[in-house]
Amino acid sequence: MRPILPTIIAGLVAASPALAQDYYISGFGSYSSLNDPTFSGVVTPPGGQQTVGSDFDSGFGLGIAIGTSLPSLSFGSATVRGELELSYTNNDVDGLFFSGNGPGAENNVAGDITSTRLFANLIADFETKSAFTPYFGAGIGVASNNLSLSYGAAPGAVNLDERSTNFSAQAILGASYALNDRTSLFTDIRYIRDYGVSSVRTSPAGFTGVVEDDLDTVNVNFGVRLQF
Repeated sequence: MRPILPTIIAGLVAASPALAQDYYISGFGSYSSLNDPTFSGVVTPPGGQQTVGSDFDSGFGLGIAIGTSLPSLSFGSATVRGELELSYTNNDVDGLFFSGNGPGAENNVAGDITSTRLFANLIADFETKSAFTPYFGAGIGVASNNLSLSYGAAPGAVNLDERSTNFSAQAILGASYALNDRTSLFTDIRYIRDYGVSSVRTSPAGFTGVVEDDLDTVNVNFGVRLQF
């Protein structure tokens, strides 16, 4: 009888090339465009429903993902894969507009919104019998959004400064280019919505009010995917 351990090891070594192609890791950088949110809520003074409009500069992002193919969900020429994605984006504020002070822009505007998101994605790759593979997908997850915004004369600036944890969803459309059997370059567009992002607005006199809006972000990603 052959020794059991060497037999098992030999079997795993023989099977590993086939198994290796089922898993991948990817990394990407992003051009991030945050659709200017308008935070609204009951704010005092002046009291009643007020808004804090915003204008944000284009920002940047980084992300990683690990995934695997899902043969049981594949159909026709489409191969479905599932992945866990962790990403980060940063967008600097360019202007803030508080309705309680009239239509004009506020002075001494500063700060940014940073977002860290964890998504579970399902993505369908469509084989084209070439190095190019278009794909689309969607994901749901959770976002940690850190608002650090201020306006007005120092040291008595008005602040929106809070971390908010929110449900998030995204839609994905992109294409990859295979350099070889294990390495692909890819680019995609991801539309992301973080729901119910809120912050306490604190005035120099200590008045507070909670303002809230959804955050809509469009990220253009460029990355590399490695199968193993």
